[in-house]
Amino acid sequence: MARWCNVKVLKFSIGFGNPIFTFRLGKDQTAFVISAVPLGGYVKLLDENNLESNEKIKKNDIKRAFNQQPLIKRFLIVAAGPLINIILGIIIFCFIYMHGSLQIKPSISDLSVSSEAYQKGLRVGDDIVLLDGLEIKSIEDLNISLKTHPQVFKDVYLKREGKLIHIKNLFWTNEIKVFPYGLPILIQSIEANSIAEKIGLRIHDEIVMVDQIPVKNIPDLIAIIQNHWLKSFDLTIKRENIIQYIHIDKELFEGKVDKKRIGVVLGYDENVIKAYLVEVKRTFGDSIKKSFAQTFTFFNLTLTTLKNLFIQKADLKDLGGPLAIANMASSSFLEGIFPFIQFIGLISLNIGVLNLLPIPLLDGGYLAFYLLEFIKGKPLSNEKMMISQRVGMLILGLLTVIALYNDACRYLLGS
Repeated sequence: MARWCNVKVLKFSIGFGNPIFTFRLGKDQTAFVISAVPLGGYVKLLDENNLESNEKIKKNDIKRAFNQQPLIKRFLIVAAGPLINIILGIIIFCFIYMHGSLQIKPSISDLSVSSEAYQKGLRVGDDIVLLDGLEIKSIEDLNISLKTHPQVFKDVYLKREGKLIHIKNLFWTNEIKVFPYGLPILIQSIEANSIAEKIGLRIHDEIVMVDQIPVKNIPDLIAIIQNHWLKSFDLTIKRENIIQYIHIDKELFEGKVDKKRIGVVLGYDENVIKAYLVEVKRTFGDSIKKSFAQTFTFFNLTLTTLKNLFIQKADLKDLGGPLAIANMASSSFLEGIFPFIQFIGLISLNIGVLNLLPIPLLDGGYLAFYLLEFIKGKPLSNEKMMISQRVGMLILGLLTVIALYNDACRYLLGS
């Protein structure tokens, strides 16, 4: 974008820190650099406000300096960085959707024999194929269709033992349960110093009941525990095929009023899940739509997470730095090349979204300044810019320190 706007580019760096490899290219002899810390990158433009003490600008280049450009060009140049990250993420997701991935098939896992759906002909084990002409390939497709369509489906096509079954005017209610409802809920990991650790829960424990209320899926379990928050209750678990009862005293919730979590990661038995996985490939058009939807969802999730951090509904311990990113990258790579590519897409989206936040020193902060300049008809004074940049530096510095501290605790100290 800077080149299109005829702004002189001094350096294009992949990564940060000391340069490892440098070469120059083009009429401006732009330095292309690979730096020591391979996280993101940056572009250095000619700017009269950011000159080093020994730098001088040639007269012919003054008009090509960034600070000499009209507002619209400066806005487009700054916005281009995060937008490229977001576009790259969308392209990667589109590629993943077109290539295909393993997803949970839309199977009925539980249904009362007295329900209207059962009387209509729906049965446990049926796979949903079409809902009012819309192809349903995965549980994700089914959930989207249920959210965006009326409860009554005029034409429903099911697959049962290899045969196609047609049901008309099916009223979809909460009595119809889909996979993985009913599967054993297992603890996959436990946070250090959490309530779960204090009461003696272990990895691979199966959570069966909360206060004698049976739990059949993870969302229900989370809702039940949150409804019991600040109260004493009993947890029924199965450990090595032996039923055990664990009492959780309300005193354990002190200081954790807003978090409403006991500190576990939940999941299902992978060996059981595998039997319900199907490879789903999508057309180019569907892939584009889903990629944009995924980006929008991720954008909302990022904003919600930041909001929860600010109002203390999320824990600062959840922040991760370079070691956390490296650990997730390694885990995704071990799963296969496509999970790793998907992880790269998520990181690219994350960088793009975070850079658009209106925090001074980030691209979003500069865009906010340009909007103020457009409204006021003049740029902010240098004094106000310096103050805002110091505030931005303080915010980003604190977040960086917290992330590095969390990394050290997790991966170096093992706590």
